[in-house]
Amino acid sequence: MSATGSFDCEAVQDCVGAGFVQGLQYDDAANQFRARLDPAPGNNLQQSAAGLFVPTGAATVSVADSSCIDMSGNGAGGSPITAAPILNAAAGNLISCTPTGLRAALTLATCGLSGDGSAAAPLAAKVAAWPYPCTPVDTFAGNVYCDSTGTLRSEPRATFNAQQNSANTQVAATAVPAAIDTPVDTRTLVVTNPDTCRTAYVLCSQELDVDLVLPSNAGAAYGFGTDEMVYHSNRGSTTETDFHVQVMKVGQFIGPLAPGGTPTWR
Repeated sequence: MSATGSFDCEAVQDCVGAGFVQGLQYDDAANQFRARLDPAPGNNLQQSAAGLFVPTGAATVSVADSSCIDMSGNGAGGSPITAAPILNAAAGNLISCTPTGLRAALTLATCGLSGDGSAAAPLAAKVAAWPYPCTPVDTFAGNVYCDSTGTLRSEPRATFNAQQNSANTQVAATAVPAAIDTPVDTRTLVVTNPDTCRTAYVLCSQELDVDLVLPSNAGAAYGFGTDEMVYHSNRGSTTETDFHVQVMKVGQFIGPLAPGGTPTWR
């Protein structure tokens, strides 16, 4: 194909400019091709006398921090966008940023705990099996408590305390009373619970030393309170002198006795 004659420049411009869609535009009146700039906010592309350019350090991306992520950078070559975790500085926070990622390291002692804190092995108190036939544990087991240092403690240990009140009383020779359960001597004992924490239960014992002089065909009984413990009679034809016996009674019970309590036992 061959052509002769002159070309119409305007016609060529109109033909080429009709094909511009997005990045370029054709100004038919000025007979110019221009770059088309997007007017949307945040577009940093500019057109100067020397050509198109983006200013160094211009923010081409908008970033914002959250409560857990610290965003920085603007996407430029010298300022890449980065996101760093924000770690709570409060004592006891186990999460940390390691070279391989975020990690919450849980260090366990060798005693008192089982499990590793995972969903498959949650932390739990390491306890032995209940070895007693009585159930349920809720009713029969004791309790544990946390002290001021965070150490587990058991209930207060049981202790034993002995108190004594004795006297050597010489009772004048007294005729055996005719009436039963007639008191010959009376003693009292003030029992004090010395503990400042635990309730006490008191078991009392009492001892009696008796000498009897019994004429022929006479008899006598003795004991504690209304509890007759010994009866002895003289069936001989002469007086029996110095019939001697020591008796003890255990079982007087006082309780519960509050810490510092001082009941009187008679």
